[in-house]
Amino acid sequence: MKRVRKYDYLIQPFLIMAAIYLVGIIAIILANVHFADDVARTNFGYGGWNGFSRYASTLLAYGIHTDSYFSNIAPLPQLLAVLILAVASVMLIFIFKKEVFKKKIGEYIWYLIAVVPLGLSPYMLECLSYQYDSVYMAVSVLFAVLPLLFSEKLDYKYALMLFIGTEVICMTYQAAVGIIPMLVFFIAAKRWNEEKKKNTKDVLKFVLFSAVVFLISLLIFKLLLMKPRDAYASNSLPEFWNIIPELISHLNTYVSLVFSDFKVLWLVLIGIIVVSFVGLYTYRSKKNKIAALFVGIFTTVLMFVMAFFFYAILDKPLYATRAMYGAGAFVAMISLYVVNGKGKERLFRIPVTILAYCFVVFALTYGNALKEQNNYRDQQINIVINDLNSIPIMMNDTVKNIKVKGSVGFSPVIIHMPQEGQILNRLLMPSFSQYVPWMAYRILYQSGIPNIYYNENVEMDESEMTYYKETVFYDIKGDGHNIIVEFKGVEPEGILF
Repeated sequence: MKRVRKYDYLIQPFLIMAAIYLVGIIAIILANVHFADDVARTNFGYGGWNGFSRYASTLLAYGIHTDSYFSNIAPLPQLLAVLILAVASVMLIFIFKKEVFKKKIGEYIWYLIAVVPLGLSPYMLECLSYQYDSVYMAVSVLFAVLPLLFSEKLDYKYALMLFIGTEVICMTYQAAVGIIPMLVFFIAAKRWNEEKKKNTKDVLKFVLFSAVVFLISLLIFKLLLMKPRDAYASNSLPEFWNIIPELISHLNTYVSLVFSDFKVLWLVLIGIIVVSFVGLYTYRSKKNKIAALFVGIFTTVLMFVMAFFFYAILDKPLYATRAMYGAGAFVAMISLYVVNGKGKERLFRIPVTILAYCFVVFALTYGNALKEQNNYRDQQINIVINDLNSIPIMMNDTVKNIKVKGSVGFSPVIIHMPQEGQILNRLLMPSFSQYVPWMAYRILYQSGIPNIYYNENVEMDESEMTYYKETVFYDIKGDGHNIIVEFKGVEPEGILF
């Protein structure tokens, strides 16, 4: 008990961090949207995570839902995600500078602001939109940070925690796996820079020890636990001679997405923070300044690459926003270093604070846009259901195959919003496009229409089809046994999933 009480000074920063994250996602929670996979899980109460080797998610779900049937218990998973992300954020600050929490709130509040991108970056918002998965995605972030609490000594405790952390990430949400090496490089660069003594060997030993344990953990997961997967993304590597060219190509795509997703203001602020990090790292260095400059630049590039590396090296990477939240961890880490200054160095806290505020504002904007888009989608789907009910062939007992094509398109409210950066489009898209089955699920399983079956492989000759209903927004056509509902909304261009 005494050991626990020794850290009771961390309660206040944890509560403040949780409050910041809760304010950020309150609009998402109030929107109450069944986001993507939530639609099917709400209807059938299944998990489906084991197919992606996410066994820890399934195990945690049994405890959270207290049943093998996973009913929708929103917003509890999202609230738990907020608390878990708050813990991970405080841990990250503690690893960086644990003594700061023993100071007054006016001093450590800047560190709390600096880590906001860890839990509220635009890329993390898709994770927090899931009424089922959000908590397990947050757990992956927690276990990416947790092992480094034990990194002061290269002993069995650190090795064990690093091994467990890596396995838990791989069995909850693999997108967080790059945060571990990112944090290792960040800590190593910090340690090297802060000591006059020749500690280069110790730092290299720390990096090598961490790398060996981490890679062994990944190898064990791959050989013993990972199920092969090849759908919208794969978990296999390209052929040996194609690994480097494919890796470079995929990394280039991820970097291009960051620049096309983010608003210009965000990019400018992040650019200022990156330059400030390298500049302050060099200025504060107790080593050779030229060497420090090189190490600062190298560390920055390496950390950024790690945000996407472990998806980019796959044969078929996942480019969805939920796969890119490592970028938020990168910004949080370098922001911590930037706000850690005295005197005139405190001016560098300004861009960090503005960026954190921008991310909170965007989170609220996205949450309200999500609600608008959901209302617009449901409005059209309800009209489709009414039209299907009025078609004479629906009255017989023959099972009809239904396929949904096209896209509902964006709500007029979304269309009228400024379209600087495509992040909002990419966040909203997963629930109403032909590339995902959730619109069809709503028509089939939430309408109550009998004798209909979802079959995305339905193909019909145009000359054999009868048009049962033609509207400005969609067409309903078929041949008596097969029905196609084709929406006419315009889909945005670019990589959306």
